[in-house]
Amino acid sequence: MSVRVRMAPSPTGFIHIGNVRTALFNWLFARHHGGEFRLRIENTDTSREVAEAAEHIQESLRWLGLDWDGPVTFQLDRMQDCAEIARRLVEEGKAYEHEGAIRFRMPDEGVTAWDDVVRGHVEFPNEKLEDLVLVRSDGRPTYNFASPMEDVWDGITHVI
Repeated sequence: MSVRVRMAPSPTGFIHIGNVRTALFNWLFARHHGGEFRLRIENTDTSREVAEAAEHIQESLRWLGLDWDGPVTFQLDRMQDCAEIARRLVEEGKAYEHEGAIRFRMPDEGVTAWDDVVRGHVEFPNEKLEDLVLVRSDGRPTYNFASPMEDVWDGITHVI
C-alpha cells in the first residue's frame, strides 16, 4: 500500500506549534514510507478565515523545510460535491433534514468500530452516538463531514 498523508489547517490566522507538530509528524511519516505528504487548506469556515493566512501557512512550511507533493488544495472548492452527497444520503434514507440541517442517521443498535494503528480495535455502542450533522442550516457542509470526504477523494491512507 502506498502511503498518502496530509496536513489540513484552517486559514484562521498564523501557523502555530500544533500545526507545525502535525505537519512534521505527517511529513516524516510520508518520507519514511516513501509516500506522499499533501497540503489541504480547510477553508469551509469562511466567517473565521483570515486574508493571507493560507499563503502564510505555505510560506511557514517552506521555511521549516517541509515540502508537499502535488498542488495545494482548498476544501471550499469541493463543497458542491459534499452537498450533492448529502442530498443523495437523504434520498437513500441514510440522512434526514432537521431544522434546515442535514443529519446522518446513526443505527440505533450495534457498534461503530474500526482498527486504529495506535490504539488497536476501537468501538462505540451506537446508542451512545448522536446523529452527526453533515450540512449546517446555512447550507455549508460541516468539517466533520467535509474533511473525511476530502480524505477519501484525495486517497489519504493515514490521518495523523
